[in-house]
Amino acid sequence: MKDPDVNDELSRFEAELRAWGARPARTSASVARTQVTARLPLVCEPIPWLRLAASAALVVVLAVATWLGAPRASREGKASVHGESPPPIDPNVVVWVMDTRTTVYFVLGPDGSTKGGMS
Repeated sequence: MKDPDVNDELSRFEAELRAWGARPARTSASVARTQVTARLPLVCEPIPWLRLAASAALVVVLAVATWLGAPRASREGKASVHGESPPPIDPNVVVWVMDTRTTVYFVLGPDGSTKGGMS
């Protein structure tokens, strides 16, 4: 059961809140806006050429880091870079050259799935 005094207090509070919300503003919106913006610190715009210089410096740093961090080709790898290929082999063999010292040969049989293993 609800207490009747609580309902009366709630109704009185709601009535007072409505009356407070209906009162006119002490200052107009335009005056309040001017006062608030006057209190804000001034934001200075960055110089456009400074932004351009910073982005150019970033591009130079990234280019140098990429150039210095790139792996160097050894003398062994130069043969494969110049387009030399391994000697021709059987058409059922697939050759993957992983690097200068690792070559992987996959031998494909004509009836690979019938032998029971995965092809």
